[in-house]
Amino acid sequence: MNRCLPVPLMLALGAAAVLGAACDEKKPTSDAPSPDASARVDKFAMADPKLAKALQAATSADGGDNGPPPDGVFSPGAADQRHPIGTPTKVDVVSDGSEPRLTLAPAADAAADAARTAAYGPALLEIGMQLGPRTVMPTVDMKLALGPAKKDDGGPDWLVAEVKRALTAREQPGQLPPGMDKEIGTLEGTQARVRWTADGRESEVRTQLGTGTKSELDRLADTAAQAIVLATVPLPSKPVGVGAQWIAESRMPWFGIDAVVYRAYRVKSIDGDRLRLSVDVSAYASGADTKFQGAPPGSTMAQFGGVGHGEMDLIRGEAVVRKSDIQARAVVAFEAPGPAPSQGPPGQGPQPNILSGQFQSSATFVRGDDMRATAATRQ
Repeated sequence: MNRCLPVPLMLALGAAAVLGAACDEKKPTSDAPSPDASARVDKFAMADPKLAKALQAATSADGGDNGPPPDGVFSPGAADQRHPIGTPTKVDVVSDGSEPRLTLAPAADAAADAARTAAYGPALLEIGMQLGPRTVMPTVDMKLALGPAKKDDGGPDWLVAEVKRALTAREQPGQLPPGMDKEIGTLEGTQARVRWTADGRESEVRTQLGTGTKSELDRLADTAAQAIVLATVPLPSKPVGVGAQWIAESRMPWFGIDAVVYRAYRVKSIDGDRLRLSVDVSAYASGADTKFQGAPPGSTMAQFGGVGHGEMDLIRGEAVVRKSDIQARAVVAFEAPGPAPSQGPPGQGPQPNILSGQFQSSATFVRGDDMRATAATRQ
């Protein structure tokens, strides 16, 4: 039995609605809903063959040649063995690219924290979200302040992106209900916190809602934190040229699900100190017992597919991009405890509950001098 609920453009979502709006499906395990083909079969379609081979080797659950974890979910303990929680991002250079090549790390005579301190200052982030085929959240513009945490709260080891102002974007996917501007405005004071090394390798991501932020906005805040991570670039240790490729492996939330996430970067062009990069993302749930807001208590993850793609501009010697546009998606299927109300075929008895959902986001990030250029194009 399928129940796809017609849900209007809305902001507040109950836990059940998050998965239910995507399409609540109850089917036998043998006919469990399968994540979208673009999230499973074609994970590496956008990468060239050499990079695809490296990605598949990197994401093998057992370190062999068996490819990614079955159904996108690591077996018990495999994720912790591959990338324990709190371990900084790992970087593997696949190809150096063509000459001339640049060292992306700060110059040898620069301060030790130069790549991090170059990120500090104002930034803009626009977030759009869709939860399932019929539930769309308002597109939100955030004015951010990027800086280090306070000295007694981690100092420069933590990048803090604090929302100074939040408002509904000029263009929306539908008509907003009255009072939405005020609701979105409560995001002010919300923080995305990323623990990172001096060369831009993340090891922990946290979200802290502002004192007046509506609790229903936590999913939007988490998506903003995800976007901040994707706006950072773990710098390769080798000089790179056009065509260079490297893979960054991180342990981080992907739409609120604890995952091992792979970002495959490729240098598209170089203009002075500015590099144009493409990034392809593949995410794998850390285990079947991964907790997720909206999943029934006691449920287990049957399938998971996480993907992303985008382009960005990075300045040599910096670890946060000047601008980026990234689209991301997650397709999940949970098996809930207890049999479904309907019986299976004769002789098979009650069938299990399978609850599935799809989540999509788009994030546009801009900072530094690019903010002025962006503002000029919008006038």
